[in-house]
Amino acid sequence: MSTALLAISAYLCSAAINPAVSEPADLEEDYGEFTARPEELASVAINDIVKSLRLNKTAMVLGRSVYEKSCASCHGADLKGVADQHTPDLTDAEWRFSGDDYQSGGVTKFPSDVEWTVRFGIRSGHANARGAEVSMLAYDPKFRTEEDTKDFGDKEFLTPTEIDDVVEYVLQLSRQRADRAKAARGKALFHDNTKGNCVDCHGSDGSGIDTFGSSNLTKRNLYLYGSDRASIRESLVKGRHGKMPAFEGVLKPEEIKAVSIFVFSHAAVPPRTAPVRRAPTGKARR
Repeated sequence: MSTALLAISAYLCSAAINPAVSEPADLEEDYGEFTARPEELASVAINDIVKSLRLNKTAMVLGRSVYEKSCASCHGADLKGVADQHTPDLTDAEWRFSGDDYQSGGVTKFPSDVEWTVRFGIRSGHANARGAEVSMLAYDPKFRTEEDTKDFGDKEFLTPTEIDDVVEYVLQLSRQRADRAKAARGKALFHDNTKGNCVDCHGSDGSGIDTFGSSNLTKRNLYLYGSDRASIRESLVKGRHGKMPAFEGVLKPEEIKAVSIFVFSHAAVPPRTAPVRRAPTGKARR
């Protein structure tokens, strides 16, 4: 028995380090000493569930079932995102929003960080939704949402020519071919807080700010709406307001926890990095 428990413990440690490790077999209803009942998950903190052999086994199997029914249509059966749905790859080490870990400043992620997103969504209208305070502003005023128009008015911050210059700079940031003269002008606009003001949401180096969930512009594979010249220009002209629904009240509490653990287990382990950059004070144009 001790050998078997050591083997199971080794499996869980391996899974924590290497999310690609195979998942446990489907549950047989042998609830009790080795397998928790699904409803037991509801009353246990999610970060404690993964420490338990019984609870984690149930969470992984239930989570896979919930994912297939409620998440795969948008994020793909393989969790790698669906281009037409503009959804991110959930298996890489790139996190769009900062975590809640105090010691690392949000860099270290836990299942509870995924749970927050699943429970409250992204720009879902829920008071606790992620990204509720920021989205990509349409630089052509006629494409602005009512909220953005209320916040920023109907002023044209960038002319069509200036938008083209910023596009070239963004192409340059992502190491694509770009017009150098236009990119130089675009860089100045990117950092000018009276004009483009892109820096407030994407950072001085363009790598994004986790507290906003803004895109890392230096990695073209992370562009959810396309990284070619036409797509970047469309993002600037029309803005972007990506959303994810809140599943609170839609899924049972144990289902939310289970699917969050399932998704977290598939994410790659990110390299150690500096503490997350916090958003500047005040409301920024995005």
